[in-house]
Amino acid sequence: MALAAAMSAQALVAGDALANMGPAHTTPHILGAYTLMAPQGGSIARVLNNDDHCPAILLDGHARAMRERAAPRVIPARARAFDQTTIPAAAFPLRVCETEVARGVRRAAVEGIPLPLPRAIIRRIVVIGDTGCRLKNGSHPAWQACNDTQAAWPFARIARAAAARHPDLVLHVGDYHYRESPCPEGNKGCGGSPSGYGWDAWDADFFTPAAPLLAAAPWAVVRGNHEECARAGAGWWLMLDPHPLLAGADCADPARHFAGNHTDPYAVELGEKARIIIADFSAIGERTLATPEKLARYRGDAGIIATLSRAGDTNFLADHYPFGAITIGEGGVAQIGYPSIAESFGAQTAGSQLVAGEATVPSLPRVAAVLSGHIHLLQYAALPGHPPQIITGMSGTQEDEPPAPADSATNSRSQSQLPAGLSPRDLATRYGHFGYAVLDRLPRGAWGFTAYDLDGTVLLKRIIHRRGA
Repeated sequence: MALAAAMSAQALVAGDALANMGPAHTTPHILGAYTLMAPQGGSIARVLNNDDHCPAILLDGHARAMRERAAPRVIPARARAFDQTTIPAAAFPLRVCETEVARGVRRAAVEGIPLPLPRAIIRRIVVIGDTGCRLKNGSHPAWQACNDTQAAWPFARIARAAAARHPDLVLHVGDYHYRESPCPEGNKGCGGSPSGYGWDAWDADFFTPAAPLLAAAPWAVVRGNHEECARAGAGWWLMLDPHPLLAGADCADPARHFAGNHTDPYAVELGEKARIIIADFSAIGERTLATPEKLARYRGDAGIIATLSRAGDTNFLADHYPFGAITIGEGGVAQIGYPSIAESFGAQTAGSQLVAGEATVPSLPRVAAVLSGHIHLLQYAALPGHPPQIITGMSGTQEDEPPAPADSATNSRSQSQLPAGLSPRDLATRYGHFGYAVLDRLPRGAWGFTAYDLDGTVLLKRIIHRRGA
């Protein structure tokens, strides 16, 4: 009864919020304009505005009306299925507009704002992940100093520095939104920050700081666990997901969250038979798959990934959860891979805990590297017979602490603690460095990987080679 009453009260507040969004502007006011790589090929020009209609877009000098994806709305408060707490109402006082753009179009602009379009051959890719400012109450509260945009939460600095690299594409490996709980009273580090799952928190956490990078290149977007339906999924579907917005699969109805928490893998073409396969594993979790429905879903995804990888010579797989992250603590190897992912690709796991052992990591033939986030650090891990796992969860969110004891110079471990056949060069982990990475195309299907910190110092360099079947 208490939960129902709370939800009813929040629904009334949500209705008031929608009614008080104010009159439509007579002149378009663009809140955001950016380009997303489309699952069906080409790209999607997307515009957020607070006008009463969608603007026109100029494509190679020809005007076309943009299609409305979503009108201003409030997602009502709703029960969170896994713990029966309340997901607060989320107001989006904006209109989302979009237009599909064919790959051959050379110029696009909306209201005088140029939109970046993908080149036929993409040669430089910026890779970022886990970018939002962490504000979360509960059993493990975290209050990142969002107001310190130079050091404590430097996502805006990272976006500017990455944009200055002149990328052809930006890949975000998930977790855009972290401002879930109100900042505690008296906390100057995050005081005044918006929170919750509506536009104000999304704008503060992502759209405003990311603006230089959104203007620099089209984006390929991976969904993180923070964008699940029970969290910021409604905003993800409205503004970032490149798929059509469908009623019942938009995270608005808790009874249909299973549908809203997934889309099939798809390929983003980089030219010259290179591609990034985007997988939505945001709701897969870290432990064994709990239901036959989830097992069937992700087994199906594994089959699609295998099919997509056969069509390219150099394939990257991008998802949020690492397939083969390695954590080494005082007792040696603590984790190699997640049971849920291993099960999806047909491996057997040993119970519900994280399992140490190469059998938990899919071999993924024809995949050159797996690009992920979720863990707030930088890691390159190349298990024998597997593609390198690269984690770039270091682009703004409060960083993870290194396990003790740590080598203060390299944050790495002695070779004796590494899995058999793995050299120190095969495993490089960097804690305590905010930053981003760049992939540069090299001859014969290879790519150079370079990770930078806030000051442009190189943290890690590797060469990624294509892998055959």
